[in-house]
Amino acid sequence: MFKSKREKEIIENYKKHLSVALHCMELFIEQLNSLFSGDWEKINEIERMIYRKEREGDKLRRKNEYLFSEGLLFPSDRMLFINLSEEIDKVIDKIQQVSRILTLRKPSQEAIEFLKDPRVMKYLEVTKKSVETLYFSAISLLESREEALKKAHKVEEYESEADELKLELLRKLYSEERKINILSLLQLEKLILWIDAISDKAEDASDVIILITAKMKA
Repeated sequence: MFKSKREKEIIENYKKHLSVALHCMELFIEQLNSLFSGDWEKINEIERMIYRKEREGDKLRRKNEYLFSEGLLFPSDRMLFINLSEEIDKVIDKIQQVSRILTLRKPSQEAIEFLKDPRVMKYLEVTKKSVETLYFSAISLLESREEALKKAHKVEEYESEADELKLELLRKLYSEERKINILSLLQLEKLILWIDAISDKAEDASDVIILITAKMKA
């Protein structure tokens, strides 16, 4: 599908864009670990790093949109890849928004203790897997339609698992409302919901991959 010099440039930008999403997710988990160690300076530093990565992702997306506007590929193919790029961008945006929640207000000690629940780390790991699997699914589009489709469906499975963990954590949070002050409770609630939104956006991107694989088969 991508053979010319300009088309190969699109592929390089596409791969870099995917790598930004993966790197941002890894940084966010590191940011949360810094919260546990009480390194507030590191928490803010990582938030700035994620912000810069998000800007980088925007530039890569816009660059590819410009290249596609020059008429590369058939119109229907262009739109599918532009849509995929936009969905990948939404994954990055959501990670950046979640990261900022930790820096807007220093969580109380009770909130930090809540976040030490092993289910929180499991929740993050499942979310990370959804982003990683999206990455490999999107990369596989360049080589194997079958592998891309298989991994796209796996993203959906991780999203469902993340959704179940989200509900468990929300139930636990609301059961401890008398132990945690209202501002910290609201901060934790938003954190839980927006982490779930990361895997939601990854699933949206995987849906576009499924459409692309269907078109490749045709």
